[in-house]
Order: sequence, then structure tokens, then C-alpha cells
Amino acid sequence: MTKRLYDLDSHLTQHTAVVTACTPVENGFDVVLDQTVLFPEGGGQPSDTGTIGEATVLHVREEDGEIYHRVDRALPVGGEVAVSLDWARRFDFMQQHTGEHLLSFSFYHLFRAANIGFHLALDYATIDFDKPLSREQLTAAEHLANTYVWRNLPVTATFYETEEEVKLLPLRKHAEGLVPPIRIVSVQDADLCTCCAPHCSLTGEIGAIFVSDAISYKGGMRVTFLCGERALARSRALYDDMDTLARRFSTARENVVSTVQKLSDDLGACKKRERDLARSLNEYLSRELAESAAQAGRYRVCVRLFSDWDAARLKDLAQTAAKPNTLVLLLSSLGGALGYVLTTGEGFPLDVSELMPAINAATGGKGGGRGTLAQGMAPSASGAEETAQQLRHYFQQRLSGLK
Repeated sequence: MTKRLYDLDSHLTQHTAVVTACTPVENGFDVVLDQTVLFPEGGGQPSDTGTIGEATVLHVREEDGEIYHRVDRALPVGGEVAVSLDWARRFDFMQQHTGEHLLSFSFYHLFRAANIGFHLALDYATIDFDKPLSREQLTAAEHLANTYVWRNLPVTATFYETEEEVKLLPLRKHAEGLVPPIRIVSVQDADLCTCCAPHCSLTGEIGAIFVSDAISYKGGMRVTFLCGERALARSRALYDDMDTLARRFSTARENVVSTVQKLSDDLGACKKRERDLARSLNEYLSRELAESAAQAGRYRVCVRLFSDWDAARLKDLAQTAAKPNTLVLLLSSLGGALGYVLTTGEGFPLDVSELMPAINAATGGKGGGRGTLAQGMAPSASGAEETAQQLRHYFQQRLSGLK
């Protein structure tokens, strides 16, 4: 069985080993060594990568107690090889994972929120907690976790040979069914938890812990966080974004939030003014449409073509203009297409579903509706003015004979 050097020294990056097996598999070779510094995927953490001799390590996994290194080329069984770890990747994972232990401890210590899931990806990490958490609680736990980082406390791993020994420990979370020896990771004066992964030797190596997001998840809370260089990169990106906004709005960085808030308030006021103007315009156009409506027996017909009106605006005006015993058909060319809305007022004898086939045929479009409202769209607005005139004449003739 492979000796796990990462359990003895999480900062070891190179060593020699003997190849004990090399098996061809799809997409490479599975190599077994007599000892390895490369951590296999597990405990929510991706595997290490690196090199073994001239081979590139693509992935490391543990199966039935043995560690398999997936590499891109064959290695001679029995040969001695140099093993090298991708330290930047390992150290990043160590920062995130040790940071997760401190953050989980802080949430549990302050609010009895238990970690029920952990995921470490290449660019983010998440913890799932078993209860909702407020913004103030997130900030408090983040601050407490960082106080342990600033104290630069020792982080140690100890193996216990029996479950009985482990059950006597004040663990943050007891895991059932673990096979001895059981590895316990301890942060002095803080966390004590089972874990199989490599960790920082001192909490100061984490650098900083930054809670970047939190969402409700399965009755609890999923917290996204960043540690070390990831936290620094995110802080730099946020600073640069703030600097860009400050220059864009000709204000100091510390005034960006208040400036954006004022712009948002001003925009809201402009939108309200726009709605008020649109309402006034609709009232004016409604009166104008009513005055210009053509008589067709007992009923009136209003057909009007607009330009660059969307369906919502057409519908709003059509419904406003639909007076008793009146048919209103509004069309608009927009982006080369032709939209149309048909409405009828109180007392009109026909359902719009009886009238839409004629409109669809004239425009070459598709649409429908029932009762007093229907809408449609034609792919081309070519000849729209002539089409509007034809439909006006058609409805005048059709309605003239109705009682």
C-alpha cells in the first residue's frame, strides 16, 4: 500500500518513489507508487496534480485503500522516479480548506450552525449550513474566523487508532463509520474535526477569509467564500471596479455608492415621469382616435398604423381607445416586422377570434385571442400602409350590416 507522505508533511513538494504498478486505461495509465506526496480527491477537495518522472499527473484517486495516479504516459514498473507536486495548486487548496475549518467552527461556535456540506472547486468554495443566517451573522462569523488567521495558530493532524478514542474528543462534528486510523485536524484554541486532506501548518498561511455570497439552500444557507490569493484577487477586482465607477461618475471611490443611489433615484423619477407622459399621450391619442373613427352602421372602426411601437405600448393605447361599440386595430412596424393589436369596446357584438383570421390573412402574420383582445405579428412590415387601408375598408363593410 502506498505511503502517504502528504499526511506527514503538507509542505513537502518533491521526493523519489518506486513504481509498483502501471496499468493502461482509457485516456492514459494508472500508476501506483510505493510512496506519494500527491493527495487523491476526497473530503470535498480535488486531487493534486504534478509530474512523475516524465509523465504528467492528470488526476489522483483512492480506490479500495490504494492510490492511483492517472498519467499521460507509461512508466517502467520497478523504476525509481522523481515525483513533483504542483505547489501553487496544493497551497491554494490548503488555504481554502483550512479556511473552511475556521469558518465552519466560527458559525458553529457563534450560532450553532452546522456544516452539512463542503465543496472546493478551482475558483470557488462553498459550505452548506443547516439553518438560515442573516447578513449580520455572516459578517460576525467571517470576522471571528479571521481573528484566528491573524493569531497565526498551529494546525496539526493526529491519527487515532480506535473509534472509542475519537468519541472522547470535543469534535465540532462526529462522523460515523470511519475506519481507523482516524485523522483529526486541530486548530489550536479553535477547531477540532475529522479530515483526510492536507492543511496549512499555521493559520496565518490562510492570509484572509472573505465571505463573498450566501443564498438560501434546502432550508439552510449555502455560503461561498474565498481565502488567501483568491480573496486578494477578488478584493483587487472589486477595488478596480469601484475605481472604474468612480472615474465614470467623476466622484471619489468612497462616494460611489451614494452617487449610484442618487442616479438610481433620479432614474426612478424619470421613469415615473415617462409613465405619466405616456399616460397623458395615450389619453390624447385615444381622444384623437375616437374622433377619427369611421362610422360603420351602428358601430365605429378605428385602424391606425404607427412606427417603432412595441406590443405593450400598442396594447395599452388600444385598450384605452376601445370605447363602447368600437373596434380598434392598431399596427406598428418595428425592426422590419409588423405587430398588431385588436380590441373591441363594450357592446360590440363579435368576439375578436372571429375577426383575427382576416387580419392574419391580410398581414401574412400569426396571432390570436378571444373576447375583447387579440394580438399578432407578421414577419414583414412591407406594404403596411396599404394593408391598414384595406383592413379599415374591410371592417367598415363587415360591420355596416350588423345590428
